[in-house]
Amino acid sequence: MSDPVDERNLAYAKDLHTYFASIMVDGHADRVRDAWDWDTSSPQAYADSVADNREEWRRLINPPTFQALGPARDVATEVPNGTWLEIDVHEHLKADGILVVPEGATKLVVFQHGLGSTPERVFGLGKPGAYHAVGQRLVEAGYAVLAPRNLYQIEPRNDAESMAQMVGTTVVGVELARVRVLLDEIAKRHPQLDPDNIAMTGLSWGGLATQYWTPLEPRFAVAATIGFYNDRLLKMAAPAGDPKFGSFLGRAEHHAYYWNQLGIFGDTELASLVCPRPFLVQHGQRDPIGWAPAIAEEFERSRRFWDELGVGDRAEIHIFDGGHEVDTEQLVRWLGRHFPADTQDR
Repeated sequence: MSDPVDERNLAYAKDLHTYFASIMVDGHADRVRDAWDWDTSSPQAYADSVADNREEWRRLINPPTFQALGPARDVATEVPNGTWLEIDVHEHLKADGILVVPEGATKLVVFQHGLGSTPERVFGLGKPGAYHAVGQRLVEAGYAVLAPRNLYQIEPRNDAESMAQMVGTTVVGVELARVRVLLDEIAKRHPQLDPDNIAMTGLSWGGLATQYWTPLEPRFAVAATIGFYNDRLLKMAAPAGDPKFGSFLGRAEHHAYYWNQLGIFGDTELASLVCPRPFLVQHGQRDPIGWAPAIAEEFERSRRFWDELGVGDRAEIHIFDGGHEVDTEQLVRWLGRHFPADTQDR
């Protein structure tokens, strides 16, 4: 027999969900209209028109400013021709990841792994599948590759995110700050790599990093988000168990929620802060993180910024026959068009 007090409380919980979801979804268009004023008359006019919004995004994830506190350390790794690069950025924190620089490389690709994965997995070590040794394939194509380490376990990330927000930052902001220190070190030790033209990409939570970091890091010249881009309103408002959007609700992943994120920033609005740089979305047809038709529709809303600036060929969506994984060969081809390796004679 059900408890009427429990039923009353559950009804209140349902009411709260409906209340917040209605604010999140139903009010979004009005908030965006009031907060954004995209001017696509010229590239400079466009950049000026989104400058305040870019600053608002910076304040939202609020990356700290780190610098190297001493010399970088090279630690052995099983990845062929790679080094585990490690740099202290605080007495309690370091920046680290795997770096592979093949002979003749002049371009760097940052590939961020997702939750449940590691930098080694990017290069084909450990659990097979999903990444399809994309890091190694990029090296074979002539690119230097950095695979930074992030906090990949859900419960520790939940805890870290809670603490980060108590001191006014976010874990994704801290991880951006760590990567910036790695990029500074790579520029010093490998001057042949173009320091101001870097490709940013990643799978799953690495796709999140791509979408969240690229608006704030001008060194990222192209961006490819894999297994993350979504109709963010429906994704985050979807109830637990929703079959189309793989809701974070009910999965104890509160690390996925940021204060006021959906005030004015859906995935289309974030994409507008990547524009006019080349931008790729990859999504597997069977990927449970989102519903392909809704993702394709969201991308069409994003594409218009590139189209109106006359660079529509720089924005591309690739929905492929697969799951939560990288289409490695399509990514390599796309980079070849928009971010060619330009290797020196070997």
